[in-house]
Amino acid sequence: MREVGGIIAAANRYVAYPMKKIGSISLVQRIALTYKKAGIWPIVVITGFEEPEIKSNLAQEDAIFIINKDNGNPPLIDSYKIGLKYLLGKCKRVVLTPVNIPMFSYDTVRKMIETKGDIIIPSYNMHGGHPVLVESLHIPDILSYDGGDGLKGAIDSLGVDITWLNVNDKGVVCSVHNGNELEELLTLHNDSLFQPDLTINIRKEKVFLDSRLRLLLALIDDNHSVNGACKRMSLSLSKAWNMINKLEENLGYGIVLRRQGGAREGRTQISDKGREFMGNYDKFFSEVNTYTWQQFKKYFEVENPS
Repeated sequence: MREVGGIIAAANRYVAYPMKKIGSISLVQRIALTYKKAGIWPIVVITGFEEPEIKSNLAQEDAIFIINKDNGNPPLIDSYKIGLKYLLGKCKRVVLTPVNIPMFSYDTVRKMIETKGDIIIPSYNMHGGHPVLVESLHIPDILSYDGGDGLKGAIDSLGVDITWLNVNDKGVVCSVHNGNELEELLTLHNDSLFQPDLTINIRKEKVFLDSRLRLLLALIDDNHSVNGACKRMSLSLSKAWNMINKLEENLGYGIVLRRQGGAREGRTQISDKGREFMGNYDKFFSEVNTYTWQQFKKYFEVENPS
């Protein structure tokens, strides 16, 4: 089980602007990069009317996409519930934010993760903001909540103490509608994104395993379907099978077990050897990533503090 997963709600046609650029990148990518620096994964993006554009924009960020089919003016909590349902049982804690609050800093997220509590909410000048961190044990109750006042109402219904974390970060309360304030925060926020961009590929003559394929295998394991996995990421079915076939050819054994049965009955599973290989890759990546961050901080953190 992962330590912390993240949800970005970007489905609402009328109030969400996921592809709006602040600086040189979109709102949704800015949040995803903040999450990634904090070690948050999986990152689940609840898409809607701009689903193709969002998928294309985040294709290299290893995000997972789930569409909210009610993408006209759905309540924000509905998008959160879609993400929470997917992350149930996968993470110990979950961070949630709407895409229109993009400028909270990595330092704020790090402090939230380091803080113990059932519900953690950052506060700037006595005003609560985003993101919100929730212990996974409360996900079932939030999913079953059908009262009013959105996520706030769901949290209030839990009857647990809220930990208000005072932060010197105006970004937690600054929305896309505060255009001038977003621009004022841009330089500071860009500085907070300062991080190594680690990519680990495995190859023989050519690369046959990268982070995209690792994500595909994880999603196949979740969905028991290659087609279902492709719908969770920006990847065509033909490309997915090509990646899988090359992996199996290079390893010399089957990773994905095909089960015939038609469009509705067919199921795909990861083989035992495939699970062992994935587990070893994950351990290898984790250790290399830890070392990378140690060296990055050693050489750069003093000059560019987060």
